[in-house]
Amino acid sequence: MRNVIDPMAVTTSIRTLHSRRAARLLSRLRKRFDLTTELIPVGPLRILFTRVTDPKRVLNDLCDKIDAYERQTGQRVRGDELGLPYWAEIWDSSLGVGQWLIEHHRTQDLRLCRVLDLGCGMGLAGTVAAVLGAQVTFGDIERDALGFAALNGLRYSPHIQTRRMDWQTDDLRTTFDLILGADVLYEKSQWESLDRFVKNHLVPRGLVLFGEPGRITGQMWQQWIRDRGWELTQTYQHLPARTSPIRLFMLNRCLKKT
Repeated sequence: MRNVIDPMAVTTSIRTLHSRRAARLLSRLRKRFDLTTELIPVGPLRILFTRVTDPKRVLNDLCDKIDAYERQTGQRVRGDELGLPYWAEIWDSSLGVGQWLIEHHRTQDLRLCRVLDLGCGMGLAGTVAAVLGAQVTFGDIERDALGFAALNGLRYSPHIQTRRMDWQTDDLRTTFDLILGADVLYEKSQWESLDRFVKNHLVPRGLVLFGEPGRITGQMWQQWIRDRGWELTQTYQHLPARTSPIRLFMLNRCLKKT
């Protein structure tokens, strides 16, 4: 007798598998951090999201570990080795990017769109993309950040993955339709690497979307990136808790010059 596969049973099995993975991630994170799980408003949506309760405590714990290491070894930790936990904050720029995704989804379906959340932190922007049906890759250099991003993304989609990556050196050997970055432009020393990375990982007609809270470096970056041949469009997202809007920079792969 031929075995008949029940599609509903397969779907249920897949959901159970991802629910168990999310439960394991949550258990692992609880052993290391104080967690808060809440509904975060992003435009008309409410995103169930787990985050670090007190980001300052994460920074203080890191400083204590560095201090103990330096006392024991007599060696100073270099600035580029500190691994400061910027990932433990929910930056307003990620809310701005998320709102744009929701509005963009009304005119262009994001389902099956390949999205990279670059420097994802705890993954809010990428989680919004997952809610909208995108196939999301969360990328960050910090493993702890990727644990949170995976947990938050898995609540809404099985089609997510995480990649530990350094945009200064890594080649993921794949491309994306949309690359997101929330507050990644604050260091001028990173601009060359970011430019090279997104050019190498964006499909020919793809889009890059960077959210930026209004820093002077963001203002300076606009002409800098135009000089590298990108077509730049600027728009704004207003957030309820901010007096000034989030700037959104959209880069088209259609290069003006090489």
